[in-house]
Formats: sequence, C-alpha cells, structure tokens
Amino acid sequence: MKDRQALPALLQGRTVIVGLGLMGASLAKGIKDLSAAAFVAGLDRKEQPIFRGLEEKVLDQGAVLSTQEDSVRSLIQEATLIILSMYPDGILDFVSRYRETFSEGTVLMDICGLKGFFLEEAQRILPEGVEFVGTHPMAGKEKSGYEYGNGEIFLGANFVITPTLHNRRETLDQVRAMARELGFGRIREVEPREHDEVIAYTSHMPHALAAALVNSWLGTEDVISFAGGSFRDVTRVADINSALWAQLFCYNSQALSGELRRFSEILDELAQMVEQKDRPQIEAFLTQAAERKERWNREGDRYDDGSRTR
Repeated sequence: MKDRQALPALLQGRTVIVGLGLMGASLAKGIKDLSAAAFVAGLDRKEQPIFRGLEEKVLDQGAVLSTQEDSVRSLIQEATLIILSMYPDGILDFVSRYRETFSEGTVLMDICGLKGFFLEEAQRILPEGVEFVGTHPMAGKEKSGYEYGNGEIFLGANFVITPTLHNRRETLDQVRAMARELGFGRIREVEPREHDEVIAYTSHMPHALAAALVNSWLGTEDVISFAGGSFRDVTRVADINSALWAQLFCYNSQALSGELRRFSEILDELAQMVEQKDRPQIEAFLTQAAERKERWNREGDRYDDGSRTR
C-alpha cells in the first residue's frame, strides 16, 4: 500500500470517475488498492453505485448526475484527473455540458472502445489548458455494473493510448505510468483511426460472432446439455450489454461491417469445402488457423509472463 505521494503523478491529485459501471468501479477499486490515501470521487446517473462506493470506502466523495448538480460541478472543478467511463453517446454531451467548469491543467481521460469519431471534437470543445487523452483498457467481463468491479481485471491486460497532436508528451508518459502501476501488461500508443480499425477485428468481431452463433441455433432449447468447454468459451461474451455494444457497432460501422463481410466470405468458402468433403482443403484451412494462433500466442508470451502484480 503506497502513500499518496508515492502514486503515479496523475493519481496524486483529485481523481473523478464518471460512470461507475464495471470499468469505472474497477478503476476506482484498483486505485484504492494502490493506496487508500488516493482521492477518488464518483459521478453516476444512479444513486446506488455512489452509495455503495462510499459505504465500501472505494469513493471519498460522490454525486448523482443531473439531480445533485452543485456537488457535481464542485467535484469537476476541483478535479485534476477526470476519467470518463461512459457510453460513446454520452462523452461529447458531458464535455459540452461542463465545458466552463473544468479547471486549467485538468486531464480528461476516456476509456471508451472507440476513438476516431470524437477525440478531435472533444478537444475542440474543451477550453484552453484542459487536455483530453484517449485510452482503451483491454479488460472487462461479460457482466456489467458496479458490483462486478474488481481492480484485478487489469492485471496483465493490454492498454492502448491514442494520442493526438493536442497531447503533451509529459501527459502521455503519466498515463503510461498510471496504467503500469494499475497492473496492465503491454502498453502501446496508436493513431486513433488505426485503433478503431484493429479493434473492429479483435474486440467488436468476437462479440458480434458470439451473438450470431447463439442466435443461429434453431433446434431444441436444451442445447446446453450438449455443450462443452469450447461452446462456453466461444459464446461467453454473448451475455452482452446490448445498449453499449449497439452504440459501439454503429459508431464503428464501416470497419466492423467490412470485417463481418470478410468473415462471411471465409465461412462460405469453408461451407463449400465441407459440402464437397474436400478433406485436404479443410485440413489446410484448419492448419493455417492453428499455426497463426500459435504464432499469436508466442507474441503474447513475450509481453505477458503471467506474473503481473501490484
């Protein structure tokens, strides 16, 4: 457990987390795991996560958006770091609504799964001296809500920073140091639009395909009696926050629709091989996938030896 002054620079001041669902709660708990002396406040549309956070000493202060506006503005004005753990639809609205409340020197850091469509616009809205940094913690669970928050979900996970021309090198280095302290493994920087293109494949596609696989079954509802580990693994993320993921799919529609069409073409090719009982082609197809996956596993092992702790 660290003293407050031993924390990464970004966490030595007053941190305000907007949105106390799974990710926001996990960040709050992760920061408090580093140091009980760290100041963490929470803002949410609902009263319950604020109450629980205060009761569990995960939050030092909290306020309900819209109904406790004076307290909300006071916390925002005093914040040195504001973490936006919100649905994509809410980010620009929040930045616009509180534009005049942010203090000079404050850093706003979003953790949304998309970047290209709003990073520049958010920075344009903000007043001089307030910096907006895009990040994407590649961690989570299939469940949502404060009660599922856990700082340990970040241990060994990937963390992506999406800098723009408006970001200072010092700020980006501070974000990197904070992510490392929270237990993230591989931390990298990438251009926002490239982030969205790659994430369409590595994040949005798995969720879309898991949902499609579940929805494709037309037989008995007793399917789970025939399911093994592979079915559970592939369909795990189909237990999805549909409102959030519908927004992500639509905001990244160009990249995701392209990936889905490419996948559909590959499935058509595989279906043709199976119909024709073309065993050599099927074996070659499966071998190519196995070799590629093994190569990806080796790449991952270079960055994550499973020993990340706080």
